[in-house]
Amino acid sequence: MQRRLLFVLPLALAAALLLPGCGPSAKEQQAAAAKRQAALTAAADAAKAQAAATAAEKAQEAAKTAATARANPKFDGLASARAEKGYVAVLYENGRKGMFPTAQLSEAENEWLTAFAAAHPLAHGKSTVVIAKTELTKTIVKQETIDGVETVQLRPPAKLRDQIGGTCMFYGRVHYLDIAGYPIQDGEIYRTINNCPHDEPYLSHTYYVGMLLLFVNQKPSPILHFPNGTIPPFEWARQELRKGRPVLSALPQNIWLSLPADFLANHPWDGNSKVGHQVVINGFTWNPATKKGTFHVVNSWTVLSEFDVPVEPRDEKNFVMEQSLSPRGEPPEETVKVKAGAVTLLKPVGKQFLYSVDTNIGPQKVMAPSEEAAKTFVELDLSAKDVETLFGEFIVKIYDYIYDNADPKIRDAAGALLLSEIFKIPETITLPHVDLEVKSANGNVYFVRTDPQKVVKMYADSTGDALEKAKRLMPGGKG
Repeated sequence: MQRRLLFVLPLALAAALLLPGCGPSAKEQQAAAAKRQAALTAAADAAKAQAAATAAEKAQEAAKTAATARANPKFDGLASARAEKGYVAVLYENGRKGMFPTAQLSEAENEWLTAFAAAHPLAHGKSTVVIAKTELTKTIVKQETIDGVETVQLRPPAKLRDQIGGTCMFYGRVHYLDIAGYPIQDGEIYRTINNCPHDEPYLSHTYYVGMLLLFVNQKPSPILHFPNGTIPPFEWARQELRKGRPVLSALPQNIWLSLPADFLANHPWDGNSKVGHQVVINGFTWNPATKKGTFHVVNSWTVLSEFDVPVEPRDEKNFVMEQSLSPRGEPPEETVKVKAGAVTLLKPVGKQFLYSVDTNIGPQKVMAPSEEAAKTFVELDLSAKDVETLFGEFIVKIYDYIYDNADPKIRDAAGALLLSEIFKIPETITLPHVDLEVKSANGNVYFVRTDPQKVVKMYADSTGDALEKAKRLMPGGKG
């Protein structure tokens, strides 16, 4: 009985401990439960607050990182982008094309560009012309034929400028663009003029770059036309003026010296050798029966801002007709397929050469590393194409202009600065670096930076091929 009793007592005691009166009361239980719930709620609220703070901190850091990436000047004016394997292709608002290798971008820049590309996708190029809707600038103010004399007169510049020192090349182009509907602001002019020697500006690479950027910065990109050698220069100029296109020209010294004596006393000849003072022709008269006429000249000295020059066919050998400019908004013309013929070496330019190539539309000057490459360059497809390719071909022309006209001491620096200004190339890039690729039906032209102060134009099968060719041109290469 004792063993049984000893076994039962603990059970009874346990039961007794569970009976009311031996544990917490109902109120105490409720209070404890409420306390526990309050603690849980407080913990949950603290966790939420911590999560919110962390998220805000991350968002702030992300915004700061994105702002830092976006602040990069090479991203200014981006319109759209497309992420490819190893690089991001971009298109700027003014039609410029660029390419950023992802390996050369920071993590923040890569993230920002990827997000930008998703929000503003850049479609792959198509074989169609993409032109912004721009109202055609009406440049012709008079076009008539009376008593056998034809007269064509374009409008004058909206603002006649007064050149400083020997800067006629620059101010001539300012008037040229103005007539065609591309007005230039004073700040754009003095940004260049104030940073070059006024007496010999053509010895400064910044002068050439600033002059050409007047064209590059326009929207839409200006359309230039050049004599093809198939018709006499004076007839070519009259043909262009009939279409409303001003002509960029250079006066010969003998015509300049025939101007009024009081003008010459204060404005001596500033041209190069016997030909060289830059002017714009914006009108003509022509009598086909007598073969005599005049060209109306816009000059960059305000004391003699406009005058007429009598001309005859014999004057063509000295009176240089350089190029013409379509009025703003004029669509590109359909062009003839160019076929290259004989190639003539004009002069070496560093490790490349300036060639004259005979074609079915007249001789063409081109910079190339070989005769075969020269033929390839002039035969590049000029049919209707997307705006990226049109802009690329425009860059090819102005790059070649620098190497054809600039002093040999400055042309490498001028060409490199031009590409840097257009495509916002940072100083920290790894060399060699592809600044620009121009695609065409016949192949691709690459502008490859081999030195901070030198960019080489070349024909290549791919980006990798262009980079390999560039390496051979660099110091230590086997080119």
